[in-house]
Amino acid sequence: MLKRYRENIEEETNQYTTNRYMNLKKSLLEFWNKQLESDLSLKNISFGVGTMGIIRNLCSFLIDKGDYVLGCTPQFPRFVSEVELRRANYEYYSFDKNNNYKFVATEFIKKMNNKYKMIHLENPNNPTGQIIDINDIEEIVQIAQQKDIVVLVDEAYGEYMDLKNSSISLVKKYDNLVVFRSASKFWGYPNERIGYIFSSEEIIKIYNMISLPFPFTTYSCNIFERTLKDYDIFKKTNKMVIDAKKEILKNLNEENYLYTDLGTPIFTIKSNKYGNLYEELLRNGIIAEPCTNYLNLDEKFARIRITKEYNKIIIDILKKIL
Repeated sequence: MLKRYRENIEEETNQYTTNRYMNLKKSLLEFWNKQLESDLSLKNISFGVGTMGIIRNLCSFLIDKGDYVLGCTPQFPRFVSEVELRRANYEYYSFDKNNNYKFVATEFIKKMNNKYKMIHLENPNNPTGQIIDINDIEEIVQIAQQKDIVVLVDEAYGEYMDLKNSSISLVKKYDNLVVFRSASKFWGYPNERIGYIFSSEEIIKIYNMISLPFPFTTYSCNIFERTLKDYDIFKKTNKMVIDAKKEILKNLNEENYLYTDLGTPIFTIKSNKYGNLYEELLRNGIIAEPCTNYLNLDEKFARIRITKEYNKIIIDILKKIL
């Protein structure tokens, strides 16, 4: 895909990227307003150095030393480290292993109280690949608003779920919601470091005061802006993921993988047969992600990424070792 969008792009290396950022913002607004039938404006959007840069920016002004933050586990461990960097307290709702690590909104809501200043959710979740229904997200955001809590929704893998399930659809309705996305996962541009954020005008105004003015290049802007115009790739890619993941999972026993959604290209497997499942996968030719950095997971878990080209090979290896 990258080669396709690089053709005929002239990189303006002697100019700042201000105008290109504005063009990309307008393209993103046009895209999302069309998909969600919303009325988001330029005052609702900003950029960051990928989702990790956005997380750091948000933590720098939304939480202080001693504050309490509520998240989930397992989830992207880098968020936890950013909270700890601010010397704040990270607490979490743990996915119930007796329910195969499925997120249950009612159980999460029970943990919400006035001591928390921020809530962090991933949708889809990394590393399980499960998706939270937008109605559950809205209920959490609504209750959080009553308790004066800001809710962050990380949608780094968001293109792998129905676009109408995006929390971006709630931004104009709730002033305590922050939603951010990346061009690294679905679009395949991790080196371009493109992250974008939607939130209330007030939060975006403060965010712009403390964030880096030029988080990525003119070239990155041009690439992503062109990519957004090719909406048909959503349906093609999502169908490929669903078909491939369905084929893999039907060849596994349910006790060998955590609750997941067919539309996402990642899922977590588990096995008690080995001291380190990640290393066993590696010995058999599968490059997975070790889960030792995820809270409440250990060496018996590993995250798998779906690839169409190696689908049959993955199935054969997993059937052999699990």
